[in-house]
Amino acid sequence: MKSIFHFLIASLIFFGCSEGGSSNSSSDDQTTASDDSSTTSTTTTNLSCSNYQSNNFTCFKLADSDNQTEFYLISTTNDYVLVVSDATYALWTADISQGDTGFYKDRRRLAKNLYSIFEDHFDFIIVFNQYDYETNLNLSARAGYSGINGSVSNSVSGIGLSKFSSASSYGSGGKLGSFIHMPLHYYVSSGPMLHEIFHQWGNYFFKYDSGHWGVSGVGGGQLGGFDPSTLMSKDNLTTGEYALTTGQYRAASSKYNSSFGTFANGGNSVPYSPFEKWLMGLIPPSEVPNFKIPIKSGVTYPQKGSNGLIEADSIVEVSLSNILSNPSQYDNDSTPKEYRIRSAAYTGPRNPDHTTSQKNFRALMVLVTTHTLMGKYKHDTFWNTDKNAWDSKPGTTKTIDAFQSSITKFAKNSGDNLSAYAEQKWQPVPAGAETTVISGKIYIKQPDTNYNFWEATGGLATLQIDNLSESLITSSSSRVIAWIKKQSGSPNLNEEALIRIQRDPFDDPSFYLSRSHFPSASIKQLNMTNGSFNY
Repeated sequence: MKSIFHFLIASLIFFGCSEGGSSNSSSDDQTTASDDSSTTSTTTTNLSCSNYQSNNFTCFKLADSDNQTEFYLISTTNDYVLVVSDATYALWTADISQGDTGFYKDRRRLAKNLYSIFEDHFDFIIVFNQYDYETNLNLSARAGYSGINGSVSNSVSGIGLSKFSSASSYGSGGKLGSFIHMPLHYYVSSGPMLHEIFHQWGNYFFKYDSGHWGVSGVGGGQLGGFDPSTLMSKDNLTTGEYALTTGQYRAASSKYNSSFGTFANGGNSVPYSPFEKWLMGLIPPSEVPNFKIPIKSGVTYPQKGSNGLIEADSIVEVSLSNILSNPSQYDNDSTPKEYRIRSAAYTGPRNPDHTTSQKNFRALMVLVTTHTLMGKYKHDTFWNTDKNAWDSKPGTTKTIDAFQSSITKFAKNSGDNLSAYAEQKWQPVPAGAETTVISGKIYIKQPDTNYNFWEATGGLATLQIDNLSESLITSSSSRVIAWIKKQSGSPNLNEEALIRIQRDPFDDPSFYLSRSHFPSASIKQLNMTNGSFNY
């Protein structure tokens, strides 16, 4: 059965080799190099790896989609790759209204270039665009999404998705699971990083919504929906501004909040829900609370209003364990449309389950830029062409330095518990929670509002981005030399070990972070047949 997630885009011809040799060059063909901080506009056709020597980047010279020079620079921090090409940057920041952009027509070529440099060690390739202060283009609006996940392969059964792999069309031997694009590189810290990563596992479970949880109480996690424990009815809210009547309910993404999203719940401000953790293979189904599903008669679905308002006829409680034990009972015409599963054939006990599933993941972080742009905005100051002098940035979130700092934080196996306050509206103050009063309103302190991957999984999974040099491809001759040195007791470092170790249309954009994070142009609607989730 052909997977619905295979993209209908022909593979592009791969051009390129490492400077000085073939694409599978030895380490002697690599040049340690870096960026030239000149602010003069320079095309990559006039450059070589020697132009990047001063800051010790490792440089590979390949070719872009026009067969023009494209540089791949491994950062000195060894945790991300700069792709330096005017043509590639233009393609990946193009306006979707004018035709297909980099994600839709260039990601396989870009991935194949990366796999000519790196071993098949990565579960995710995550590509970002560097922001340009001078043009100040809204790159999310131009892309038509804030983040998008292209499904590459799935080896897990039971989560509603068939097993499939198109990894070879990306140059991967089978390990790559998703190719993700984030139009702006400061979305690492704000989101939707956690959201797009999770699309590796969901939502393929329910038919109800195209890739997300919608108006359903499945946990209030990264794909939207509400925490079932927060659900209120007319029996709970009887008076005041937020009082309810028959057919009305209120719910929130967590006990600290007063609303929820149908496609997401505020970027990286929320962790993965228990249901999402089960889909990821981190916990058993017995640890997933029963779902509370709003039901609406007829062909219409429950509607969500402001402040977590839900309009529905009734609420049905559903057990995940029951679904997994009897999937055919939840995939027929008698099953309410709100919790009918997508496929009984592909739904059941997760395999591998939480005891044997993968817990440690690797991501290859890639920043697409130009020679001129990386020089201007590498650090916290930039060359102001109007003043003809160095000037300070209005903020540091959009520099390459800040990007590196944010990806490091995102991949740490610890958290910073960055707290914030949410206004109390209809939700009760959680037991033990701190509160404060501002202008006569009560605000509830949330213990954490900026989760990295480790935090979002409850410390059950990790994401590695560093030590890229350990994943570099080398020629067989250099492997033999390294092996001989190792066996002969050479005082040199163990070179063998060093060389090869192994659009979501939110119903309430302001609820996410701020409207500045969302496309103002028309959003390219989700199309599950092309293998991508986006918002």
